[in-house]
Amino acid sequence: MPAIVRSVIAVVAGYATMAVVVIALSVIVTKVAPGWMGNEGAPNATYVVTNLIYSLAAAMLGGYVAATIGSRAPLAHACALAAIVFALAIVSAVQVGDRQPQWYQVALAIVGPLGTVLGGLIRARG
Repeated sequence: MPAIVRSVIAVVAGYATMAVVVIALSVIVTKVAPGWMGNEGAPNATYVVTNLIYSLAAAMLGGYVAATIGSRAPLAHACALAAIVFALAIVSAVQVGDRQPQWYQVALAIVGPLGTVLGGLIRARG
């Protein structure tokens, strides 16, 4: 398989892993604690903190997957995923606007990329 194809697959698989984990855990949390979502889609602090925690874990797993598939340059693949996650966090912050706390959007822009790099580091050193 050509290296570029493997690299694209690595990053896409890492992102897909993150998305599946975050979506699954978001569904579970909203079913278990529906009151955390607050009024009109504005989540309360408990949901926001919980979401940041499992988003970090999902990002680490995504970075690990990207680094595993992109095994010739594991950290480079995790960093590529981190760049995409950062860009998408910026897009999300613009789209969400003031419906969520600004600090939360900033935290997501930090937690996601940081988690992917940490996952890549774990894989690269392991």
